[in-house]
Amino acid sequence: MAHPTPLHPRQTRRPAAHAGASAMARVLPVSRPGRCAAAAGTGVFDQVDETDPLLSIDIFRRHGACIPPHPHAGCVVATYLFPDTETSLRCRHAHGGDDTLRPGDMLWLEANCGTVHEELPGDTRAAVRGVRMIVNRAGRHAQGAPAQSVVRREAMPHWREGDVELTLVCGQWGEHSVARAEGERTTLLQFDWRADALRTLEIPCDGRRWVALIVQGDAALAGHALRAEGAGAQAMRLPPGAWQLAGRGGARLVLVGGEPLDEPVVYRGNFAARDESDLVELTRRYQQGAMGVLAPLAETLA
Repeated sequence: MAHPTPLHPRQTRRPAAHAGASAMARVLPVSRPGRCAAAAGTGVFDQVDETDPLLSIDIFRRHGACIPPHPHAGCVVATYLFPDTETSLRCRHAHGGDDTLRPGDMLWLEANCGTVHEELPGDTRAAVRGVRMIVNRAGRHAQGAPAQSVVRREAMPHWREGDVELTLVCGQWGEHSVARAEGERTTLLQFDWRADALRTLEIPCDGRRWVALIVQGDAALAGHALRAEGAGAQAMRLPPGAWQLAGRGGARLVLVGGEPLDEPVVYRGNFAARDESDLVELTRRYQQGAMGVLAPLAETLA
C-alpha cells in the first residue's frame, strides 16, 4: 500500500454515559493457567472484577489432543471454532448431550447443577483453534438439568465494512442478532481484516462489559498496539464510547461482551459457586457421582 493504515491511530472516545463507569480503555493481563491446562490457551482468567459475568476468556489451540472427561457446574461453557480450523470437535456430556462442531460453529453448554463432559477432535493429526468462554451462572440454575445447543456457522450474521469482515457468533450487535435465548446477553463478535484498514469501534452504553482479544496478526485499539505472537494473545477492557481500531491485512480480533451479575462468585475446579460452602457441596456431588459418568466411545477416533 502507498499509504498503509497506521497501527497507532489517534485515540478518540466519548465519555462513558453511566455513573461510575471507567472512561479509559486498559490492557488486561493474560496468562496460561494451571486449571484444565490441556484445554486452556492464552487468555483472561481470574479477573472477574473486570470481566463479570465472564469467568474466563481464552484463545485455544490444540493439536491432536482429546480433553478427557471432566466436570463443570454453575456456569456456561461456550466453545467457538474458528472457520479456518482444521478439523471438527465432538462434544459430549454425561446427561445425553452429543454434538459435533464443524469449523465456524459454536457450542453453548449450560452446566447448571453439574455434568461431566469431554471434547474429541475429528482428526487427531489436525489442529483445533477457537475461543472458549466460561460464563457465570453460580446459584442461578442449581436445580436445572445440563443442556447444550449448537449455533451453526450458516446461522451467524456475516457482513463486511470496507476491508473488514465481521461475524456475529452469538448475542446482539446493532441490528444484528443470533436467535438463541440462552446467550442473548453474551456477545461474541469476530473481526477479520482482508487488507490494512482503520475504522471506529462503537461500544454501546447498554450495561454490557466488553473485552477485546487479538487472535492473530497486528492491530491497534484505543492507542494500544496489539500483537498475537505464536500461541499468545493480548486483551483490553473497553468502556462505552467510540474507539479507533486499526488492523493489518490477515489480522483477527474478537470482542466479547456480557451483562454483569455484580454478585460474589468462587470459581475453582471448573465449578462456579456462590461461596465456599456452595463450592464444597458441588465438589461433594461430583465425588459421589451425581454429575454423571461418560461411557467410553465404542469407535476408535482417527
